[in-house]
Amino acid sequence: MTPMKRHIALVLALLPSLSLAETNSELSAVTTNKTREPQPEAFVTFKPDAFEQRLFLNPDKISQTDGEGVYKALCAGCHMPAREGAVGAGRYPALAGNENVMNGDYPVTVIVHGQKAMPPFGDILDDDQIVAVVSYLQKDFPKDQVFPATRESVQAARESAPPAPQE
Repeated sequence: MTPMKRHIALVLALLPSLSLAETNSELSAVTTNKTREPQPEAFVTFKPDAFEQRLFLNPDKISQTDGEGVYKALCAGCHMPAREGAVGAGRYPALAGNENVMNGDYPVTVIVHGQKAMPPFGDILDDDQIVAVVSYLQKDFPKDQVFPATRESVQAARESAPPAPQE
């Protein structure tokens, strides 16, 4: 038998035992996890301090006034910095090129009242900030194809009932 054939035969002979060892370690891990009870002290609930609670309760804390700044401060965390949207713990629609933002009344209503998993920001943003962020979202479309948000449309949204849940 040549050295190469001997080496191949040795590898082939050891291969099943390596696979079995891997299977046993996986089985051991599964068994261990099933029999171990999670310890209550291992679970920690986030409890915001006084400063953290004020971040979203005080409109003065959102100091950005331009649309891009407001977007980066409040929206980019879910809808992503380039407005491309995301899928993960939920579905966060892309806002770049999204035709739903062409009519300013729709994004104004969603921003003021929230929708599904999106929280309402009507208490955090003033009228001018909402108009600015909607204008920022509409920047992908020619100006003659959008209906811009106005302070009046924000006021109307604030006075209206929240949008009906969509399924």
